[in-house]
Amino acid sequence: MLATDISEQTIEQQTALSLQRLWPQLGRELLAMEYALTSTIGTNDQPLTLKERTEKRHRIRETIIAQLYRDEENHTLDTRYRALLFVENGRAGEIVGNPYYTGTGGKKQQLPYTGLEGYYAGSAMTKAHPGLTPAEIIQEEANIGVELLGNIKKQSIDNYSWASFAKMKRVLDGGEADLENLRRIGLLWSKVVRRLHVRVYSNQEFESTLSEQIEQAEKLLGTTPARTREEKKFKDKLQAEYERLKKERNNLSEEEKEREKEERRRRERIRRERLQEFKTFREETYSILKEAQDCKYDISVQDSNWKEANIIEMISVPKKYDRNYYTPYEVKLTPKQLEGYLFLAKLGEIGGDPLTRSALLSE
Repeated sequence: MLATDISEQTIEQQTALSLQRLWPQLGRELLAMEYALTSTIGTNDQPLTLKERTEKRHRIRETIIAQLYRDEENHTLDTRYRALLFVENGRAGEIVGNPYYTGTGGKKQQLPYTGLEGYYAGSAMTKAHPGLTPAEIIQEEANIGVELLGNIKKQSIDNYSWASFAKMKRVLDGGEADLENLRRIGLLWSKVVRRLHVRVYSNQEFESTLSEQIEQAEKLLGTTPARTREEKKFKDKLQAEYERLKKERNNLSEEEKEREKEERRRRERIRRERLQEFKTFREETYSILKEAQDCKYDISVQDSNWKEANIIEMISVPKKYDRNYYTPYEVKLTPKQLEGYLFLAKLGEIGGDPLTRSALLSE
């Protein structure tokens, strides 16, 4: 996938990605929440002074904003979001190269990265082990988008809420968002991330060999209680499966048993390699973010009055890798797959945002 006339050591980085987003709807929500949680009655049923109300509002705001930086799976929400943007704006090329599709009129158009490519580290094909090609990774992401859109459209039809779906699409295209659609986008993104977070375990090598199945069944038999009728029934089934597996192994020839051992060793080796590749890509991404000087996440709040209430979000990530370092290649996508892929590519920018996942959008 690498361009043949450029060495790996000569990757040049481009300008840093800087974003500034305005969230007036969330600014008003923050203002409303502060006033709702700020009682005008203090101790001894005495009204709070203006100074006391201001101080209480300030504490409430600090608590809400602090959630944007809370730890989640060893990294804060804002750091995880910057990692997504960093992958989406260049590092994804290490996994999927420089893909394009042929649009109407035969025009070649680059496929944007989704930011999810890092979850395929360890699942991609390498010289050491089999796996998905870059095009297959793109197609799998596209199919996830197709499935997601299909479920959303079905729910919209069943619930007579097609207008809500159309509005969510406009939000992803940069239109004004309401709180309901922001919650929905955040939930959809969380489902995708949870699914792909364990993608590496979907590879064939993580299926247990016969000897591993026997060992697992034996271990379960030793730890499964048999106190109730249901537990005894389950243990009986487990015992029967254990005996079946042992019988299957005993019926193998010596040559077949040796092949099974070799296959187990092969799978164990590839499992370690896949998990290490996944871990390395992840750790390197966060390490780059930590060391980069031009990487930050900040917000400011405007709250002089309801009409002008706003939250201003400022984000910057390190200089991105130039995707043109990689040789362009075409990915064959159906119109439905292309729609699903582009939907997924837009979903993370809003759904993964710390503000979208904050207390401001909790029901």
